[in-house]
Amino acid sequence: MEFRILGPLDVVEDGRSLDLGGPKQRALLAALLLRANEVVSQDTLIDDLWGEAPPATAAKTLQAYVSRLRKALAEEGGEAPTARLETQARGYALRIPPEALDADAFQRGLAEGRQALARDDPKLAAEVLREALRHWRGPALADLAYESFAQPEIARLEELRLTAIEERVEADLALGRADELIGELEMLVERQPLRERVRGQLMLALYRSGRQAEALQVYQDGRQHLAAELGLEPGEGLRRLQRQILEQDPALGASSRRTRPAIVPASAWRHPLRVAVAGAVVIAAAVGLAAWRLAGDEAEHGTAGAIALDPDTGGVRKAISFGTSPSSVGVGEGSVWVLDGDDQTVTQIDPETNEVVRVFGTSSRPTDIGAGAGAVWVGNGASDDLSEMPRSVSRIDPASGVVVDTIDLPPRRGGHLSGIGGFSRQKIAVTPEAVWVINPDQSISRIDPRTNRVVARVKANAQVIAAGEGDVWIGQEGRIAEIDTARNVVSRQIPLGEDSPSGLAVGAGSVWAADPFDGSIWRIPRDRPAGKLRIPLARWVNVVAFGAGSVWATNEIADEVYRIDPRTNAARVVARTASPRGVGAGDGGAWVIAASPPSRDAALPSPACSAVFSRGDEPPRLLLVSDLPLQGESRPITQAIADGVRHVLQQRGFEAGGYTVGFQSCDSSTAQSGGSDVFRCGSMAKAYARNLRVVGIIGSFVSPCSYFQIPVTNQAPEGPLAMLSPSNTYQGLTEDEELYPTGVRNYARIAGGDPLQAVAHAELAKQLGARRVAVLSPQGDAPYPRFARDIRTASRQLGLTVVALRYDREAGDFAPFARSVARTRPDVVVVADILDRDSAAVTRAARAAVGSKVAILAPDGFGLYEDLVDLLGPAATGMYVSQYGIANEKLPPRGKEFLKSFASGRPSGAGPDYAAAYGAQAAEILLDAIARSDGTRASVTRELFRTRVTDGILGDIRFDRKGDLVDSPFTFVRMGGDRHGKAGLRPVVDRVVLARSARLRHTPTR
Repeated sequence: MEFRILGPLDVVEDGRSLDLGGPKQRALLAALLLRANEVVSQDTLIDDLWGEAPPATAAKTLQAYVSRLRKALAEEGGEAPTARLETQARGYALRIPPEALDADAFQRGLAEGRQALARDDPKLAAEVLREALRHWRGPALADLAYESFAQPEIARLEELRLTAIEERVEADLALGRADELIGELEMLVERQPLRERVRGQLMLALYRSGRQAEALQVYQDGRQHLAAELGLEPGEGLRRLQRQILEQDPALGASSRRTRPAIVPASAWRHPLRVAVAGAVVIAAAVGLAAWRLAGDEAEHGTAGAIALDPDTGGVRKAISFGTSPSSVGVGEGSVWVLDGDDQTVTQIDPETNEVVRVFGTSSRPTDIGAGAGAVWVGNGASDDLSEMPRSVSRIDPASGVVVDTIDLPPRRGGHLSGIGGFSRQKIAVTPEAVWVINPDQSISRIDPRTNRVVARVKANAQVIAAGEGDVWIGQEGRIAEIDTARNVVSRQIPLGEDSPSGLAVGAGSVWAADPFDGSIWRIPRDRPAGKLRIPLARWVNVVAFGAGSVWATNEIADEVYRIDPRTNAARVVARTASPRGVGAGDGGAWVIAASPPSRDAALPSPACSAVFSRGDEPPRLLLVSDLPLQGESRPITQAIADGVRHVLQQRGFEAGGYTVGFQSCDSSTAQSGGSDVFRCGSMAKAYARNLRVVGIIGSFVSPCSYFQIPVTNQAPEGPLAMLSPSNTYQGLTEDEELYPTGVRNYARIAGGDPLQAVAHAELAKQLGARRVAVLSPQGDAPYPRFARDIRTASRQLGLTVVALRYDREAGDFAPFARSVARTRPDVVVVADILDRDSAAVTRAARAAVGSKVAILAPDGFGLYEDLVDLLGPAATGMYVSQYGIANEKLPPRGKEFLKSFASGRPSGAGPDYAAAYGAQAAEILLDAIARSDGTRASVTRELFRTRVTDGILGDIRFDRKGDLVDSPFTFVRMGGDRHGKAGLRPVVDRVVLARSARLRHTPTR
């Protein structure tokens, strides 16, 4: 007896279809088949058949359907029926052998075909996959497509069908059948225009058939379709293939599967929702300087992929090349599993042979990977904020690479507050009994691998997690903590210092914690934490793992891999490789993963940087690059900045004085960090420094990234190398002399720094008619430590009086503090803080105490407007929030003229505020500096600081000797709408205030 669901529902016995009865009885059979060999409760079946409004007789009717279905199957099955419909407790189970269901046979064929491809046997793969696809007779469960219970399984099966077709096409391409595939692929692209893998396969088939122009047109068609439908650019895999076709890369003509370019399987499309304010950046830890050197100078190995290390000596056994930017590694279930967040793939490596077994795609933005408890576990990030935390976890069958289940994690509660990238920390740990995952709110979910369900939630404030020797440990702010796995609570906390560990490992009776700022690994004995030991390595050590009897650590900035002997605590460098990102150990070995290094011929790494945008085929004499996070929620802003640069270059004919100038857009983000990854920032700075054609950098986007990059670019050969940021505001970037080891300034910004933001608040208070200003800030480490002082200085220049008051964040009840604010009788209140629940409570209390006529002002830390409304409610009405720069609608005439020209040729229009105009203005400033220079880096940097812009895209621009704007515009948004509720509250651009640096000059006290 055969059960068929890959088409209309059908049951066949001896070549004859059974009479399955009416629609409800057929739906019952389908519901049982989708859960074959499992007990399905009566309530579940009633829900499946009748939904939310079952008839009163539903239970009896269901019993009748079951009886008729049992009779039909028993009669056709004879004395030894193939299928048995059993009654168990309050449910039913349909028992069938594995070979009886066509969907199971199809999935086994798909797995076998993938394995054959991984073994470089395309002939067998093509045969097996064709046989698997023959099981399909039409759309899955075509006659039950509108039944809600069937729709998730229908979608899953249809996705697997497309995957099987793609894999079969891969095999046929490897067998040299490009000509035969073109017609089929054209039809598939027409049906699935957003599926990038199919589009890439068509491009490759056309190219191999001598139809290069048509292959490039297929790319352009896809690019236009993506832009029109989603406002997105093609993925890196498709862009890379286009570049290879343009360059006629010899690898494209090879039939070997290993040498052809990898096309990323189709993944879930990202829909940008809310954009976080780019200027709201606070550096939480004092970032010291490292002994920087350029990547590749001493590196012994330089390839994207993995490096297998000898477990006894730490020496390199083998370099395994694959992927574009491997990001994390897990060891378990008999294999090594490497996650590539950019390509959205998992690579399986055989630990015995150190050969790649297979590569398969993930279904979303992957953040983390772990192996154990019978599966491979991949964290799936969200695309609607900048958080690096996983929103769900996929269970992957290690034998087939198929996603078996996806487990949703508890969502973040209370608003949309999020970070802006940072470190890529491990957020999944696996023990034999459980999978432990850090949730979006930094609590921990415990997943039972037997049921694939979250069975417990631990309040933890966790940032990194590790498991070993039966224990689970987490890293928190300034400490580590143990999870009591019996009670699912944090059992003890052990302080480490000011900074949070970036990596954790458990082994040899100890917890090992990486401290990147201190440059050390801490060893904390589990039985006597007071005996912790500091093992010095080098600044920016980041990831640590235990396995094969040793502790292993990587330093992506110093290009070093370390091995620590736990018997002696002796540490040494065992390998040098460009940008080693992570390390995994176990199964008798250790494996380091690394991204592609910058090449010695000066080419920037292609996974992170676009092709050169220039005029014609001749390489440009000089290069500008942008360093921006092109993944995560900030992408609409950063993509518009890069597009603004391109627009200016085209307008100027790719020329500056007597030099031709090209442009490359580079990505400083990773999927794991959810935005700019500071270690990638450092690696990219080394790449720019090595490429002597690069004479200017537009970036970085966030201040911590620039903090890592400035010392590198400042010491660049033939430098210093000019950096011009469109968005940084952190005051230390221009005030910290240690960032400039050569003593020459090379960094400037067209965004107003934090001190000028304080001046803007004083200017607005004056414009609002205020005489007395109350500045509220938290006690302790305030996010704006100089804000009150700078407002006081600027206000004195303007004839205002300032009263500074500080509140205790732990107070809980802020009404007494608010009453003390009211007693100062302020005309304006400024909240110098970052938006969270405590600052929101202070603001609500202040509003209640001072009344609705007193204006409340806040800096860009309050610029997450959805959160502002959610947390403050009606108290947000009338608030003013500042943002560096000029919003699009307030641009001067030249800026509006540029934006009109820019938007006319861009499918997604002008883009967000503080984006395209800022990229364009930065490009014009650097092009003008190049035109005045002699073409060398040092000369371009000198000319940058001599910039004088009059009536530019952003108005008048002039830099002081430190690289700050002499006069800086700030836009103030006013929260308008319903005073009696939050439903109508919305941000409205109110005005632009010019903050003059002269207001920060101290005047004598009278």
